[in-house]
Amino acid sequence: MDFEQYPEEHCKKAPELLQEIGASEEMVHAICSHGYGICSDVKPEHLMEKILFATDELTGLIWAAAKMRLSKSTKDMEVSSLKKKFKDKKFAAGCSRDIIKQGAENLGWELDELLERTLLAMKDGEDRVEEMINK
Repeated sequence: MDFEQYPEEHCKKAPELLQEIGASEEMVHAICSHGYGICSDVKPEHLMEKILFATDELTGLIWAAAKMRLSKSTKDMEVSSLKKKFKDKKFAAGCSRDIIKQGAENLGWELDELLERTLLAMKDGEDRVEEMINK
């Protein structure tokens, strides 16, 4: 939601931008809640919002790890490799490990479960994302 234009305030700017396109209150809440504690005071309440909150930072870390691989892909990445990157505080330092841990806790999941599920989802969707980018 215009992160590039409003990196520190994109969750605060989102309601105004979403109202311009007639987005529902539910959609505004869902989008704003992904930045809870960072750039928003809107708390994730529904399962989809909690998953978005938990995976927003994590997908950045996973994608950074993928770009470091020879394949430049998540498809051949193992969870054990992801765990090593997660533990290395210097790697993708902008991805908050505390937010990722909080997200897993909010879902009632162990961190390993969140890492595994998110990596599997990214592997599954990588081809579709590539297709959309290359259109």
